[in-house]
Amino acid sequence: MSARVISSGHVLPPNPAFIDFPVSDGDEGQWPTNTTRILDSEGHVNYMRAVPSDESLCIKWRCEVGASLASQLKKPSGPNYVLRGWPAGYQMYDHNKGPAGAPRHDAYLIGSRYAKRFRSVPEFIPHALWLLTDPTLNRSNCNCKYCNKKPQREITASMGLLPRRSTPMFAPSPLRQPREQAKPYAAIRRTPRPVKQLQGPKQSMLRERNADLRAAYAEGVTLRKWYREGELLWCALNYPIPGLTGEKDAITFWPGLVEETKMKAGVMLRSEVPSGGADGPVQENGTQSSDPSGTIQNGNAPKATLEDEDKQVPWTVVQTLHYKMKLLGIPYSYYIPAEQVLPYQAHAPSDELIQAIHRVPLEQMNTDTESFKLTPESTFVEAAAPFALAVQIAANLAGYWAPTDDWEYKFSIPPPNAPPPMVVQPRFPNDAQPQMSLDSVMNASMTFNASLANTTTGAGPSTPQTVLPWLHRDFVPVPSPIALTQTVTQMRYQGLWWGAERIWTDELVRLKLSRAQIAPEGAENIFPPAGPSRKALEYTRTLSDAEDMGETRVGAETRGVFMRIDGLYVADVPRVNGSTGKECRATGMLYELVDDDWEGDLTEGVVNGDTGGKGKGKASEVSSGAATPTTVVGRSEQGSSSSIAGPADAATVDGTSHTIPSASVSKPKERSTSEQLSHPILSSPFPLPPPPDGFTFRPILKPGHEAVLSLNLIAGRYYPRLLRNPLLDNYVGKALDIDGEEVAETGQLWALEGLAPGYYNTMDPIRWRPSRVVMVREADKEARRGLEEHWQARARERDERQAMEAGHLPPQHLPGPVPNQANLAYNILCYICERMKDFRGAGFRRGCSS
Repeated sequence: MSARVISSGHVLPPNPAFIDFPVSDGDEGQWPTNTTRILDSEGHVNYMRAVPSDESLCIKWRCEVGASLASQLKKPSGPNYVLRGWPAGYQMYDHNKGPAGAPRHDAYLIGSRYAKRFRSVPEFIPHALWLLTDPTLNRSNCNCKYCNKKPQREITASMGLLPRRSTPMFAPSPLRQPREQAKPYAAIRRTPRPVKQLQGPKQSMLRERNADLRAAYAEGVTLRKWYREGELLWCALNYPIPGLTGEKDAITFWPGLVEETKMKAGVMLRSEVPSGGADGPVQENGTQSSDPSGTIQNGNAPKATLEDEDKQVPWTVVQTLHYKMKLLGIPYSYYIPAEQVLPYQAHAPSDELIQAIHRVPLEQMNTDTESFKLTPESTFVEAAAPFALAVQIAANLAGYWAPTDDWEYKFSIPPPNAPPPMVVQPRFPNDAQPQMSLDSVMNASMTFNASLANTTTGAGPSTPQTVLPWLHRDFVPVPSPIALTQTVTQMRYQGLWWGAERIWTDELVRLKLSRAQIAPEGAENIFPPAGPSRKALEYTRTLSDAEDMGETRVGAETRGVFMRIDGLYVADVPRVNGSTGKECRATGMLYELVDDDWEGDLTEGVVNGDTGGKGKGKASEVSSGAATPTTVVGRSEQGSSSSIAGPADAATVDGTSHTIPSASVSKPKERSTSEQLSHPILSSPFPLPPPPDGFTFRPILKPGHEAVLSLNLIAGRYYPRLLRNPLLDNYVGKALDIDGEEVAETGQLWALEGLAPGYYNTMDPIRWRPSRVVMVREADKEARRGLEEHWQARARERDERQAMEAGHLPPQHLPGPVPNQANLAYNILCYICERMKDFRGAGFRRGCSS
């Protein structure tokens, strides 16, 4: 992990306008006590150094907080607003931690009775604004993250201090009014039964989808490809561009699109080959035989001798994965190793970097981005405009979505879930047959057939039951014949462009919901959240605040939820104004993360024995029933669809219990006939990806059921073991140093693997476009237009400022000495006359003698 340094080189601006705090919530009793530098046995230090208010770090904070407060308070523009000092009882500290020669530095502003510490300028700004505007110090009026209990990113964006991640860095003017956002739809239902046909679906599995899924999830693949063509990634620059102040505002990543994937073979010393594994970046070829002929006898390779081992070459051939990346904003493409890229959601430009771009003077910016060449000698001023354009394009592209590769899916809808009408059937004692004429039998048969027709086509339990006229003895009620079902052809999709990512069906995605939001006590078709394992609970009890931590704090409730997408379709949704809109929905099984030594049953909801690589491999299989009840988890205010867009989307459970007979499951990776009919032909299931270290996937729905969710509940793709990437070491180290209760600060990182709910790190596309090509073109066009408007506005402000400075009259010195007040008044009068003379001519001095 690279060591972090504190800011340096900051000085007070000339003629600052100071801001003072009239009241304070500070208390010196909150200051740290470990302020002495002590060297431990490993040569490390861990202490807090008090920073004087005139040191560079404090000056930086005072200037940035003062400028922001002036903007929030609508103070006149022009002066340089600076905090005169900290609120009473506050003190800035520099936390030194790590090797004594190069410790890590973290700045903290400490002293508030309500906040343990402020870690950054954006954290302190809303609290400082509260101190300036609320003399009563009513904490409910403070909007900081510690008093308001909201994520810092949300607070920062709401105050207009910095842009949101999902919006452009320099947002263009809106082109249209935003659409009314409906509440997302979420429900649990029985899996619909596909119609058995002589032929399966006519559409075959898309070759691109098969290649992407097989390269990522197929068994036996040692060099996995996680990123797909057209996806938006962050590329680590071989030569980072230094920032204006050093490392904190340096450009280390550049957004780009995947154009191509290529396997490269090379030679490497055996001692230098990294350990591979399922997710390793390097694949080593099989051991080379010293026999040049390589002859294989009887199916076996020749045995190596000691002499052969001595002659074995010290190098081997390895294969590595490279992506051809087209960097956004500039005409530059190149191949980059797989370990040098990150998903779009795994990185964001730092606040310091964004502020540094705004500080670059417009006249020094290279607004001709097509002429910029990325070289080791590139400077920050040269790269500021192209990088701003690239980030803008990426933010625009992350706002688009589209389902792709449609196919026809046929399924049957049962009649409404109502008590079946009962018909009667005669039972004759001792098998005695009544004596009836042939004519009577024929009439009775016709009447009975008519009753069956009425029962079959009836609308519900109110259908009149026809009883044969000659039945007058013992009757045996039997269920009516199977009611007529309706066959529906639904347009489904094999894939989805979701912001920066390419998502396929049969793939695991992260949801925005936390496990505690889905039936925290369990429901009819939903299992309750899993608790912690015994080891996790024992470890929790050893913590200092164990008495405040229940099992839910360390159980599955605090983590995210996953969905394995089985289907994608579009539903008709009525709107408030009476019109009908379209909404895309996803169906599939839901999973939670449980401790790998959890003692519960991992296979409660397993279908086809898929437990994510762990578990006992036993499950319960639901027999195909006629009813497909739905447990509604969350409903749109507009209600359900009035047309048939999906099987029983809006139906609710009627309270009837459904018997689930126990049965042994089929072999993994084998689909039943119904499941095969639910997918395009030539499609094959893939196992779940590996779960995060120390955890296991557990299905949370009963077998034979699936969830139906609006797409806007999808947070993004799941990337196994992403936190192991060396590019994230700095972020992971910082997150581990933050106190455990600060989930809002670390959740964005942990959510990438589902260790925190997905709403901490989510993709939020809202604009549909027909293809990826159209998305990229529009994102580029809007970004360039928005930045051009931004630069023109900055140019107008600069010209107006220069015009005002040029038209301002400088102070004039009065000639001669000023002996007394009378002479001073006389000199001032003469000076005024002279100035008026300049405007009205030389003859203006009437009445004024020299």
